[in-house]
Amino acid sequence: MNHRVKKAGVGLLLTLAIVFVTLKDSQAAGLTREQIREVIKECSYLLLKGKKPTSEQRKRIQEIHQMVKRGEIGREQIRQMVKKQVSRDIKKYEFTRYQIGEMLKRAPELLPDITSEDLHKMIWEEATVMLKETLYLKIGTLAPEGTAWLVVPRKILIPHLKKVSGGKVIIKMYVGGVMGEDVDILRKMDLGQLDGCGCTALGVFKASPEISIFTLPLLFRNYEEINHILKKFRKEIDAGFEKKGYILANLIDTGWFYLWTKNKTTTLEEIRKQKMMTWFGTVETATYDELGIRPTPISVTEVVTSFNTGLVNATYGPAAWVLGTQAYTNLNYYVTQPLFYSPAAIIFSKKMQDRFRGQYPDILIDNFTELLIYETLTIEREWVEDYIRPYEKKCIEAFEKYGIKPITLGEKDMEAIEVAVKRVWEKLTGKVYPKDFLDRVLKELENYRSKRPEKGKP
Repeated sequence: MNHRVKKAGVGLLLTLAIVFVTLKDSQAAGLTREQIREVIKECSYLLLKGKKPTSEQRKRIQEIHQMVKRGEIGREQIRQMVKKQVSRDIKKYEFTRYQIGEMLKRAPELLPDITSEDLHKMIWEEATVMLKETLYLKIGTLAPEGTAWLVVPRKILIPHLKKVSGGKVIIKMYVGGVMGEDVDILRKMDLGQLDGCGCTALGVFKASPEISIFTLPLLFRNYEEINHILKKFRKEIDAGFEKKGYILANLIDTGWFYLWTKNKTTTLEEIRKQKMMTWFGTVETATYDELGIRPTPISVTEVVTSFNTGLVNATYGPAAWVLGTQAYTNLNYYVTQPLFYSPAAIIFSKKMQDRFRGQYPDILIDNFTELLIYETLTIEREWVEDYIRPYEKKCIEAFEKYGIKPITLGEKDMEAIEVAVKRVWEKLTGKVYPKDFLDRVLKELENYRSKRPEKGKP
């Protein structure tokens, strides 16, 4: 009897062992194809909405990783599943340029065996499927060939867009003012004749007047502050352009505005006696009024003639602008303390999207536009830090070698200028920009400065 019991016990243990091994093998087999698709769908949604996965979702992602390692499913099969999901999502959910960046960053965490580069390629492949023909974008700009404002589009951005879109996005540049000044280009954009503008500050303010807040005299001390503030308020800046019917692609620099003169001017009183030209707009003219300067309005195309004839003999402007207009040939001095910061921008007209209306769902048009703008944003910092700002420095160095001498205003004159420009800030509040906007910018600047040792001006 005992022998039979022992035998039965051994049989039970053997049966349990077989069941355990079977269960283990079943677990090793991993998820079904349908379960994997469901995991990819859930994770893709998490990416789009910026949400974190649950512990159960993390477990399933890891299971798929293990299945790929064991060879139970190929990486290409996973890739095809993700690609199909991307195709569905791009037609179903709206996303922004900022969401795209976050999605690509988090892709390796949430999508099994998919890299950021994989997802980027898939999004572009699915987005360009909707284009039945090549999209030509026509952009006008005052910037002349060979300058820092055109080197990056020519060498980096245009080839990049052509590559990622499979040749379906082509940018045509009309440079050197052949399409007119900024205002002319914006008018042609409004009429649908051009798609974009490489704007100086004048075009920026026309497209979004509130942005002139960032050019208030002596608002910034250095480029670090500018970087911080423009990044902090970027989404509000984007919205300002949207209200006017434009899409901000890149927010870059024209540079610091220095005073350039034919005559030696070492004091504020001497500056007041110069024949100053004006071209910059509301902030500039309001500042001159407070400083007691009576300027003469001059268009960009008349700068050299006006200097040659003696109509004007002084101007505030960026170093690159002084070079581009050839004004430097009539100048002998410049004041090393800059008065204004001047932005530049690449903007597109929302009319660019109209060519697709009726052909595709609006969500596809909007998503494609955001994808296009995302690509321009990827080169923005490099464009500014590695090209535009070094170009400004090179221009000033070249001017000094040419014989233009630097002048530094005395402390009392700078204090008088600071008092005057604060009145400009108040004077334009509520007219050019809301008081709340200025208050928030100043508060953010104060917080930023409190956490860093004070740095000098450029």
